[in-house]
This record gives sequence, structure tokens and C-alpha cells, in this order.
Amino acid sequence: MRLPLISGYLELDPPPRRFLMYVAINVVSWQNIVGPATILFARKIDMPESLVGAMLSFMPFSTLLLLFTVPLIIRLGPKRVMMTAWLMRNIITCLVFLMPLALATGSKRLAWGVLLAAVFGFCVMRAFGAGGWLPWLHEIVPVKKRSVYFSTEAAITQLINVAVLFTQARLLAVSEPGVNRFLLIFGLGIVMGFISLLWMRRIPGGEGAPQVDAVSGLNALKRAVSDRSFLVFMLVSIFGMTGLSWFGAAYVMYLRDALGARDSLNMSLSAMGGLGILLTVGSWARFTEQNGSGLSMAKTLTAHALAPLLFLLAGAGYANTTALPLLAVVIACVFNAAFHVAVNRAMLNHVPDHDRVGYTAVWTVCTALTLGATPLVAGFIIEYWGMWGFRACFLFSIFTTLGGAALSMVFVHERVVFEKNWTEMLNPALPLRTMGRILWITLGLHESNRNNAAAGKTPE
Repeated sequence: MRLPLISGYLELDPPPRRFLMYVAINVVSWQNIVGPATILFARKIDMPESLVGAMLSFMPFSTLLLLFTVPLIIRLGPKRVMMTAWLMRNIITCLVFLMPLALATGSKRLAWGVLLAAVFGFCVMRAFGAGGWLPWLHEIVPVKKRSVYFSTEAAITQLINVAVLFTQARLLAVSEPGVNRFLLIFGLGIVMGFISLLWMRRIPGGEGAPQVDAVSGLNALKRAVSDRSFLVFMLVSIFGMTGLSWFGAAYVMYLRDALGARDSLNMSLSAMGGLGILLTVGSWARFTEQNGSGLSMAKTLTAHALAPLLFLLAGAGYANTTALPLLAVVIACVFNAAFHVAVNRAMLNHVPDHDRVGYTAVWTVCTALTLGATPLVAGFIIEYWGMWGFRACFLFSIFTTLGGAALSMVFVHERVVFEKNWTEMLNPALPLRTMGRILWITLGLHESNRNNAAAGKTPE
């Protein structure tokens, strides 16, 4: 396996490199404020599972505000809008430092309100600026280097995630971590958020068009929702993302509340998942570039279905160690990241240059609705059904990821699943061969990893 971090970074032009460095700093802020530690913080103050699910839905649901910022982004430019929104999100998140006062009153509800208000404020202000992210990338990253960019971004992100999560695990490596340790994690995130603004200023591009009015922004949205090819791709992608979201909404609480994992172990498992992404995302990016996004989406969704299956086995008592949860978390992280490399590449390739703000806004909002609804529903299911609620989330994850894989093969890729005859399709050895190929790609042994320029292949 080749690490995509250095080679990918050197292959990119200076503007994407600067954006990557901003991303690296921003990830520290993100992971400390709305990462897994925040879920553990919520459970530390006895926030019920339904409210935890609601909190997880803040980020995607708040993205709906992006629809109202499209004309503003077109007129002022992504850079100016993002700078303002990122500054405000860091300021508002400082509300979390009222937590000791809230706890001193003896009211758990007040403490829940403080944490929910801080996270909600962070998410809302991020939503006002998030519409500028993808148009800015679309502007500065050439078409032929988008797989390289996204794989390098994933590698950098996971390298930072590993460091942050292990640091958090160390901070929480006591029998009963206090609230102050969680506030320290929040504080580090806020400080890095302010630092990220300094680097954002150095990224070129992102200028607006002052002569453009609000009607132009609305017309850009209309053209996006009228593009049948784009809508079909988006619906297929959303279906697959739903499966990933069912798992993501449940597994941290499952480790803590069902399997009895300590907070430090929980963070360490997530860090190991990030390390897995770092080692494998380059191989999947090269496979995607050679074979197209649809096939890559299908394979990664199929492999991700193993993660909830392993958690179901762990909960059934088939293992008394952390081996199954560790393997499940690593599998989920690796194939979640590989799926998003493929789907982001395909999405940007569907976007015309003259309508990048409208198309990316529709994409962001529609995927946000899916990613917001799933944890909200999952939280209520888990609170009211207990262990069976966790099992239901994992079963939903398995079925929707496998369904998304089949749809990706048919609608996103130039190949269709029925190229094979029915005898081959019903062959019981086919799933084993498929998993074998997925493992081969993940380990970097596929031909795309040795020769990324396959003759005559032009992936979608």
C-alpha cells in the first residue's frame, strides 16, 4: 500500500495545497467540537439518547440554511462568506464554557441546554458558510486531479484524526473523566478554529460577482433540480449514505452503553479507524480513477455492510474481547472514506462550471436531509427499544448499504450488474469472490495501484 499523503500533495498545484493545509487545521477544530467526544460528553451529563440523536442531526439539518445563502455566495464569493461564518461559529461555540455554572444549579436539563446550544450555534453558523466550500474547490481543483485531491484530503484528515482521537483518548483515560476534561477538548477545538481563519485568508480564488442578483441564484438552483442525470445520481448516492448514517449514529453509543467500553477505548477505536483510512484511501482513489465512481461506490458499500454485522455478532456474545468491535470500526471507517472519495469525485464531475454554486447547493442540502433524519430517528429507536434499537439500526445499515451498492452498479457506472448471466449471478461463490476483490483493492494489490493509467479507460 502506498501512502497518498506525500505523493498526492506534491502532485497538486499550489492553490489546492493551501486548501488542504486549511482543511488539516479545520479538522482539529471539527473533531474536538462535533466529533465522537461530544457524544460521550452528552452521555456524561446524562443526556437521553433521543436528544443525542437530535444533536447529531443539527449538523445536516442546519445545512438547509444553505439554500438562502446561494445568492449571497454568488455575489460576495465563497471566501468572504466562509470567513465571516467560520469566525461567528467559533465565537458562539464558547457558550459551552457555561457548563460548570449550569451543572452548579443542579439542573440536568439546563446542562443539556448549554451543550445543545453550543453545538447548534456551531452548526448553524457553519451552514451559512458551507455553501462556499465545494464551489471554491470546483474553482481551484482541475478535473483530472479531483480523485488525487479527495484522496489526499482524506489521508490528511485521517492523519490529523488519528492524532486528535488518541490525544482525546489519553485525556479521557481515567475511570470517570470529569466535565473539565471535555471542556478542555472543546477549548482546543475553538482555538484551532480561530487559527484556521488565518490560513483560509491565504487561499486564492473564491471571489464573487457583485453584478449578480438574487434571481440568478434561484435560477441556478432550478437548473440543478431540472437535470435528470444529476438527480438520479444524487438519489442513488443518498440511498447509500443512509446505510452509512444508520451505523454512524449508533456505534459510539453501542460501544459505551451496550458493550461497556470505556470512553478512552471508544476514542482509541475511532483513532484506529482513522489509521486504516490513512493506509488505504490512496488505493481506492486510484481504483476509482481507473474504473469509475459507480463501481467503486458499489464495492465500498458492500464492504461496509460487514461492520454492522460484526457489531451484531459482538452483541450476541460471540467474542469477549475488543477484536470484533475494533475490526468493525476499522472496516466502517475505511469504506466510508473510500465511498465518499468516489461519490464526491462523481458529484463534481456532474457539475457544470457555470452552475457550480447551484448544483453543489442542491447536493449539500439533499444529502443533509438524509444525514439529519437518520440519527434523529436512530436516537428515538435506541431510547425506546434499548438493545433491540441498536440491532435495528445495524440491520437497517446492512440492508440499505447493500441496496445502495446494487443501485450504484446500475445507475452510476457504465457497466450494469446484469452483464453477468443469471447462472453467474446466483453462484454462491460470487459474494466470496467479490469480498476477495475488495480486499485486494484495499491492500493496494489491484492493477490500478500499479499502473493508474489504464489504456483506453475513461471512467465516468
